[in-house]
Amino acid sequence: MRLLSKQAAILGLSLALSASSALAQAVPFDMSGERGPTVETKPAEGGGKPATVETRQPEQKAKTPDPIARRYIVSAPSLLLEGEIDSRSFPIFLTKQQAGGIASLSLGYSNAVVVAPESSRLTVIVNDVKVGDVPVQSAEGVKDIYFDLPAGLLRPGGNRVTFQVAQRHRTDCTIRSTFDLWTAIDPARTFLTIPAEADGRLATVDDIPAIGLGPTGQTTFTMVVPEMGQPAATNALMRLSQGLALMAKMPNQIFDVVDALPAKTGPGELAVLVGTAGDIAPLLPSLPASAHSSAVAAFADAPAGDHKVFVVSGPDWRSVEEAVEGLVAPVDRPLGITREALSVRQRNAADTPLVAGAASLTFASLGVRTGEFSGRRFRTGFDIGIPSDFFADAYGEATLLLDAAYSPEVLPGSHIDIYVNGNIASTVPITSRNGGIFRHLPIRVTMRHFRPGPNRIDIEAVLMTQADKICAPGASASHEPRFALFDSSELRVPRFARMAQLPNLAALSGTGFPYNGQTEPAALYLDRLDADMLSASATFLGKTAVASGRVLQVRPEASALAIGERNAVLVGTISQLPPVVLDQTHIAVESASSWGATAGDVQGGATEEAFGEWQSRVRGGSWRGQISAFEAWLQRTFDISLSSLRLLPGAEQAVTPGEDARFLIAQGDSPERTGTWTVLSAPTGADLRAGMNAVAQEERWREVAGYATLEGKGMEELDTRPVSSARFVATQPLSFANLRLVAANWLSSNILAYAVVFCLLSILLGIATSGLLRRFGRES
Repeated sequence: MRLLSKQAAILGLSLALSASSALAQAVPFDMSGERGPTVETKPAEGGGKPATVETRQPEQKAKTPDPIARRYIVSAPSLLLEGEIDSRSFPIFLTKQQAGGIASLSLGYSNAVVVAPESSRLTVIVNDVKVGDVPVQSAEGVKDIYFDLPAGLLRPGGNRVTFQVAQRHRTDCTIRSTFDLWTAIDPARTFLTIPAEADGRLATVDDIPAIGLGPTGQTTFTMVVPEMGQPAATNALMRLSQGLALMAKMPNQIFDVVDALPAKTGPGELAVLVGTAGDIAPLLPSLPASAHSSAVAAFADAPAGDHKVFVVSGPDWRSVEEAVEGLVAPVDRPLGITREALSVRQRNAADTPLVAGAASLTFASLGVRTGEFSGRRFRTGFDIGIPSDFFADAYGEATLLLDAAYSPEVLPGSHIDIYVNGNIASTVPITSRNGGIFRHLPIRVTMRHFRPGPNRIDIEAVLMTQADKICAPGASASHEPRFALFDSSELRVPRFARMAQLPNLAALSGTGFPYNGQTEPAALYLDRLDADMLSASATFLGKTAVASGRVLQVRPEASALAIGERNAVLVGTISQLPPVVLDQTHIAVESASSWGATAGDVQGGATEEAFGEWQSRVRGGSWRGQISAFEAWLQRTFDISLSSLRLLPGAEQAVTPGEDARFLIAQGDSPERTGTWTVLSAPTGADLRAGMNAVAQEERWREVAGYATLEGKGMEELDTRPVSSARFVATQPLSFANLRLVAANWLSSNILAYAVVFCLLSILLGIATSGLLRRFGRES
């Protein structure tokens, strides 16, 4: 009995210590816990209160399915949800078989150490149904969990998956501390699981959008062309690549042209065989028999038998082109039809409205929903599209009519900031101490940071309170909201000038201009027909077609000198491009021999260094330093640069790629300035393919701008060269109203010319007034 009593005492002591340890772990280190954002809601039809659909699932340890049975979700190499609240949505296209077979969603994530797990939540929403809601508690490494999906939740076709976080700091209550909060979602560990018996291999042309993503968010079309050296294959291949790009509309899609069928394909990859039946038959035993007599565009079993390949074939190349045309026609947009939205659904799970003039858009129509917030830094945003001939970056202003409210605890000094493409455009201070409600508060938003194509507008509210200054234990855990934003807010864009400018790589990457609306085919020149040139060209045309919303018309040319005054795309290594092409697109001619050559780089660097040293001796380094300091002061104080203090635009500087550059896109005029030439070049063919694949990633593609853009392995951002001298191209019928707006923007960009015009008009007015007074005035 004594032995049993001792064992019982020991057991009781052990349980007490365990309970004490658990209690210690449960005590929050965070003194700033707050009420998180409201659950995402779906507005009920016909008005009324919003209806919330919610299905909570417990956190479970992630399964380890076979890689072939995964449908990856995140269309980016990495995903970081930052701040106190953040969310990202991703679309995913499923076949009927896939939608019926998927039963769970796997998620891998990690978070900052300062995130308080007891007051921070990670939520997963699929098609407006909450399927997961777990605490953010993976600071020591990536944690894998999975959620079961309700039957019938996923549907054939488009679906939407949303990840959102509400995060609070463990110990700090300052605004600065909100920038330390982040949750990273691992794209390679975040996917839908498909059972092996319902993997839903692609079977028809309509299934091509279900190609999906790879573990790094990339989509790859492997174009198998056994006879890629034939000129007849180039036109079919370029047109087919654009059609496939428009069907899939994936953000990071590339085209890899090879001459042999790969042994297997992984997630986000599709093998496409292009060629005559005689060329393809040795590679594909399952080639449809009809390919020997007519055009064919269909799926067939791969030789390995574990996946499908897409076949575009026929008895001859004319039949192959017919098969391509039949595939492309349903997704092409005729020239006479204007689109109302930019299809960037694969980036944010929603189409972006195209604002081509005066417009008024509510936040509800832009995807921003009414919500309350109890933290310190609130941030949300939306996207709008701008046409390629936008010309109001120097004077234009949009108006944000804000419907919002803030509580009495918010102190003066708080403010609401508006950002356009990451650049601050306007700030509204909060001055009242007793709270307030904004009803269509007008906020003027400068349009200087707008660019053709998609544009991101973010609204950030920085909220300071006395409780945050004290940061007492438990004081910041209040669930009372401090700020509310209502979806009745509006964005009003005024009528702006419509005049295209060339060169303009931003318009090319944003909307495909000037190739998106041409009636005659653009010339396509490749210095040789090999895998590197064809791959780079197919990737570029695929990205441009998605930006344009239509298949571009191109015609291969064997000689760059035969292009004449037509619009053209020229692809080749720098040493193979004719000097006239380099000169017209502002590329230094000596780069043909020096770019990529180590000895040439060293000599060129020494020459530049010696020249700079002698220039400093002759002219005086202090004088040049004073000019540079004065220019910096003008820019900082009055937002005026010396380049704007000119009567006539200056010439573009020739681009000399440096040691860190491996790829460039440059644009310029044809010799007679009636056409536009775009050049893709690199020192070698391998650099050309690798550089184009890097620029084709969505984040990099949106950086392409100016008259030249350079990419390199070590560059954090693309090196863009701004346009100094642009050629104007009328895209709208001439009218006084539009010309007046064009003149206003041009004069706002060239203030010295404006001053000269103003002085001349003043002199003319004085002369006219003097003449009238001399004629009709009273003699003194």
